[in-house]
Amino acid sequence: MDSTRKYIEDKVEYEIDEWFYEQLSYYKIEDASLIIAQTLAVLESLPEKNGWSQEVAGVIKNEEPIFFVVEYLKQPQEIPILIDINEIELDEYLDFISQLKTIKSYLNEQSNRKFILKGRTLRSSDSRD
Repeated sequence: MDSTRKYIEDKVEYEIDEWFYEQLSYYKIEDASLIIAQTLAVLESLPEKNGWSQEVAGVIKNEEPIFFVVEYLKQPQEIPILIDINEIELDEYLDFISQLKTIKSYLNEQSNRKFILKGRTLRSSDSRD
């Protein structure tokens, strides 16, 4: 599996699989950036599961909302890997809501929730509003 190791600001390590990058190329740059920002905002909060990939769903609130699911692998004492991303239908997104497996459900306790869910990018001065 080809992947690239990255760090977010607080030095949390993660990897992005080549397939994830390829899938992002099907989105406009603004939408791809929001998908990455939303996913990284909850990366530490996502549950660990040994030996199995998991999914978390998100939404980009454009004129026509874009519902998506990110597949990731997060195992104890290992670097999380973003594996895949796919667009989903509203009904599928509602299923993720009922299972509390949405980016929004993991952001409920975080101070930057309002910025990310509204499609804004965070500046260092915004992150504690």
